[in-house]
Amino acid sequence: MEVRFLLCLITVEAVTQLICKAEIFDNLRDWLNSRSKFLDSLLSCPYCVSVWAGMLGLIIYFFWEDLRWFAYLMFLHRTSNIFHDLISTLTNFKINLILKRK
Repeated sequence: MEVRFLLCLITVEAVTQLICKAEIFDNLRDWLNSRSKFLDSLLSCPYCVSVWAGMLGLIIYFFWEDLRWFAYLMFLHRTSNIFHDLISTLTNFKINLILKRK
């Protein structure tokens, strides 16, 4: 699998998660949801949002030279989240081990 395709795939996943679940967009989502039942249904469904995010991924794939910066940004965003989750899990595991010893 080529790197460009993989980066576009990660971009689609990251955009989907940002739109559906990121706290920073809570107020915008609430405002959009209050305006339209369709938008409420769309924005609460990661599967639905991923279809539209997939179109963004396709555009990035075909216009790579102009839009690769966005794919790199989303890649850094997702990998930093993965490392954060991993470190948090390991830290919690270590704390639980220490507490069990006492």
